[in-house]
Amino acid sequence: MPALGTRSRVQEARMPDVAESPQTSGGDWTREKLDLIEAYLDAYTTALKSQPFRLIYVDAFAGTGAIQIDPDIDRSSFLEGSVWRALNVTDKPFDSLLFVESDAEKAEALKIAMSEHAERVVIVTGDANIELPRFCNEMDRYDRAVVFLDPFALQVDWATVQALGDTKKCDVWILFPVGAIRRMLPRNRKPDSQSQEHLNRVFGDSSWQNLYHPPAQQHMFDDEPREESDPGVDQIVENYRARLETAFAEVAPTRRVLRNSKNAPLFEFMFAAANPKGARPAMKIANHILKKM
Repeated sequence: MPALGTRSRVQEARMPDVAESPQTSGGDWTREKLDLIEAYLDAYTTALKSQPFRLIYVDAFAGTGAIQIDPDIDRSSFLEGSVWRALNVTDKPFDSLLFVESDAEKAEALKIAMSEHAERVVIVTGDANIELPRFCNEMDRYDRAVVFLDPFALQVDWATVQALGDTKKCDVWILFPVGAIRRMLPRNRKPDSQSQEHLNRVFGDSSWQNLYHPPAQQHMFDDEPREESDPGVDQIVENYRARLETAFAEVAPTRRVLRNSKNAPLFEFMFAAANPKGARPAMKIANHILKKM
């Protein structure tokens, strides 16, 4: 992976005219998550601006940089994505920004959009589960990073999350796909073997099976004992949060449920801090943002 460059403060970067192939995302919940991450990035860099750290922002699913909320209306439906919001942090800009995107066409569109900011920005076309552990291994002593894990579904392996925690240098915002996981958990039986393997990768172990329990009454003609699940959002999220607590110094007690237009939960926005010394102030900032915004 190319070395991350550094640069002094720059003028505010502007998203160019609408990309030819902007990514289409959800509705209000998309704006909500972007506003939350933007608020944290600004507060984070301000808090560390007098420290001798090289501040890095990492977006693991960077996309094209332009997000279209509703493809049926005009340009006003386009939002500046997380990459632009990170680039435009004003009080103390990030020294370096790493954008990872697996789709080659989207990555190329992002490279074109970011061409004026090449001194600070590195764009890698690749799998986040490969590129992020590589980034973690290359971090220097005085590097500190905010990492945004914003998958469309269950693309983030636990091994990647664990690698970020092991650095002791990363604050991580995780868009946890609780809606997709809930759909993978049948009520009256455990998932098929392929789904179980996928869930094991996401949770890092088989702890998700704790969501299942023997039914109140077994039928005498059952060939084998049945198990039932009541995969409520809270139970799923608390299970994953418990896993995060094994990998990070602290995990924010507050989280944000992001819902679709029908009020169904899609994601949980969660925050974890890896550095033992920096975790307490990071938690204070993150909790305030999650509660008040």
